[in-house]
Amino acid sequence: MVLVLAGCSIDIRLEDQFSDPYAITDSETARELLASAYNSLPRFQMEFSVLSDDFYPTALSQKYAEMLNLYNWQEKAINDFSSNVWNEYYMTVAVINALLPRLDMLTPKNDDDAAELARIRSEAYALKAMCYFDLVRLYGPIVLKDRLEFETLPRSSVEECLEEIDALLDEAEKVKDNDSEVFYMSSAAVKALRVEFELYRGDYDAAVGTALELLEGAESRWTRSSFDNLWSGNESDDRIFAPYIFDSFYTDLCYDKENGDYFILNDHVVYDDADLRRSWCEYPFEMSSGQVRALGKYNRMYYENTTVRYINTMRYSGVCFSAAEAYARGEKPQLALQMVNRLLGAYGAELLDESLEGEALIEAILKEKHKEFVGEGVRYFDLKRIGKPLKRYRNLGSGVSSTIAEDDYRWLFPIPESEYKYNDLMDQNPEWPFIKTE
Repeated sequence: MVLVLAGCSIDIRLEDQFSDPYAITDSETARELLASAYNSLPRFQMEFSVLSDDFYPTALSQKYAEMLNLYNWQEKAINDFSSNVWNEYYMTVAVINALLPRLDMLTPKNDDDAAELARIRSEAYALKAMCYFDLVRLYGPIVLKDRLEFETLPRSSVEECLEEIDALLDEAEKVKDNDSEVFYMSSAAVKALRVEFELYRGDYDAAVGTALELLEGAESRWTRSSFDNLWSGNESDDRIFAPYIFDSFYTDLCYDKENGDYFILNDHVVYDDADLRRSWCEYPFEMSSGQVRALGKYNRMYYENTTVRYINTMRYSGVCFSAAEAYARGEKPQLALQMVNRLLGAYGAELLDESLEGEALIEAILKEKHKEFVGEGVRYFDLKRIGKPLKRYRNLGSGVSSTIAEDDYRWLFPIPESEYKYNDLMDQNPEWPFIKTE
């Protein structure tokens, strides 16, 4: 193995985490190190779903105090979760920072080898952009690192971080390779990331322009077989980027297969009878309290002993929803309706009312997007981006236990203590504890 990682905190001497980084001597060993970056990508979709309004707790959730505390937005639970999130994202960044300088030292053997090295570089830039984008959305200002070696650095401003992400995407877009496997960051995946990024920073024309390049003839991708295949080891036309895995995923949602899950679907997530997504998003289950709507998708795969092979991270359907929202926010309601109704019509779902406009239209688009991506961790980022209050519910949605205001300090994750303990340039997000050690 080229890579040996002992930790991922940015205050650890990252150069000591690599056994022999100079063993990267050709495109094969460079691809091997890049594979380590793909393998280290964080997998917190379930936790982000628990933090959002995807679920209600069940009586079983009392048996999983850590996750129930996270659902209830308890400060310690978010602080503990934040440490894992920060460390795992910077783990991936560290691997990429080990790879990129060494690519400059390699001499291609031939044209095919040169093309492969260019693809590796593009994918590395795209992965780094994706990590930074998630970190900015979670923490606000973050530390931008270009070197593997240990450095004590301050957090850059959000504006500086967005400029860096933009530059990384520009570098990734230099390679045009639409034939890559879905478990690599292909040109289509870079464009899909660009769409989400431009929507986030409010450049709606740029978001739509890039989205339209991806969505030509997309209706043919939104079929029952394509949606079914998202939750199997089979190929799906709706996948853009889906890391390939060999271990378990989402099993922590289930207490056991006889008694059911710690959390079930929120009653606000409801599908039309004819909506082809319903059979895979809902999983009817008989619990001690009666029949409930458990989450389908990866959870259903676990119940039915279907091996998870892909984590569906970017989809053409997601690009469609981002484009529709960008149209709506850019005051082009009819184009927004045409865009989202293309998808809903292909799914057999009820179309949005043609009279919708303004905030009502945006809310309707986001509601349909919630139904599409429920349980996949997407909703948390949307709620945070649009600044919407969040209700926490009692058992099976029997009542509201608390409401998280849109300006609650916990929407910004805390910087882990390990990052500011020995770095005088590091600061903390507002209202979170900041404990310095002399």
